[in-house]
Amino acid sequence: MINSSRSERGWRGRRRIAVLVSIAGVLGVAALGSATSASAATVANCNAKLEAKGAGTKAKLSFVCDGPVRAYSVGSNKAIKNYGNPSAGSATQFFSCQGTGVGFGCGIQNRATPGSQTPGTTGWGATFPPAPGATDTPTTCGGFKRIEVKDDGFPADRNGIVNPQCEQLIPAGTKVTQSIKLGSSPCAGGSQNPLQMYLFVGGEPSVTSFTVGGDSTTVGEFLDSPATVNLKALKSQCGSKKSGKSKKGGGKRSSAPPTRFPVGCTGSITHSTLPTADATDAAMFFTCNQNIRAFAIYSNKPIDVPGDEPIVTGTSGGGVSEGALHQCQGNIPGPGFGCGIVDRQAQSTGLPNGQGISAGNTAEQQISFESSPCKRKGEPKAKVWVIAMGEPVTSASTVGEFTSAPQQLAVSGFGKCKGGKKK
Repeated sequence: MINSSRSERGWRGRRRIAVLVSIAGVLGVAALGSATSASAATVANCNAKLEAKGAGTKAKLSFVCDGPVRAYSVGSNKAIKNYGNPSAGSATQFFSCQGTGVGFGCGIQNRATPGSQTPGTTGWGATFPPAPGATDTPTTCGGFKRIEVKDDGFPADRNGIVNPQCEQLIPAGTKVTQSIKLGSSPCAGGSQNPLQMYLFVGGEPSVTSFTVGGDSTTVGEFLDSPATVNLKALKSQCGSKKSGKSKKGGGKRSSAPPTRFPVGCTGSITHSTLPTADATDAAMFFTCNQNIRAFAIYSNKPIDVPGDEPIVTGTSGGGVSEGALHQCQGNIPGPGFGCGIVDRQAQSTGLPNGQGISAGNTAEQQISFESSPCKRKGEPKAKVWVIAMGEPVTSASTVGEFTSAPQQLAVSGFGKCKGGKKK
């Protein structure tokens, strides 16, 4: 959650007000409580660890979450050479993983089971245009519709979940294990550049607004903020004869086709140009070649303030109408934050692709690092990665749900640190 005890300047203080206003607009909420109640939804709380699997760079990832997971990614600050298919109980048959670099993403082929989500829709029975009515029953699992309509618009209309819960997911409490081969020894880097690894889980939590006329529930689509993977057991071998050196070759990658979720995202992190900006403030921009529904950001440098709602520019899909739809959250200071939407079924003339960021459009956010990301002697350069969550077409009748491998953003404009001290 956002730590409200820390002082915030300029856009930092205005961010919470914007969150309250935008959620009220999206849900038609008659009244909202504190800023805490307006925070982005949480998919699940997860405990994850990485353990040595023999000598050298072979390891086993394991994690358990207290909520259902629809897709997940693993991200690191160092190369992950290869990985196996996940073992996730009854969900093993649904999940496949793909991606290269400092991590990988995993997901499912059919996000509508039971049901069939027609490609080009967000789960409604009608393809846009025309836009489906709010009282239509969606085809996707876990779908919601308008269950009470107020003739005079007051109290607010109410939504409710009407379809069965999804089957292609990792149920809460399921232990997931996966073999991983690191690109270098987990002992390399020392205290200045230690191995870091994070788990990002994606899902569709229910989002309830409290109206004068009663609760109104929609279904969102979110990527959680990064959950730190416990590396204590893996690093316990450092300094021992077991630690060994990295060897070439090794296991096989997932058998999933590399184009199951063919998303590529590029962007940059530069020093903020806002009048109130200091040495720690930054502006982030990114663009993806596929429609995305949620995203997460992480860095090898602690982030002090998660991104505000993205400003979206471009002419694809809903264009500027796609701005201020995403809600973001993350522990501060921390490695990053996750963002998502409160209504995954929204589809209209202004938002033909629903609540998301259309391919080709650019999202901009203001963020703040705990200290300036300028280059310090002996320390690694600041790096930032984005992970995207989307619903690629996987057959003629439905779509899947995947998260991507981490995609690195270019960091520039901060130069070398003066005096060698953190500011």
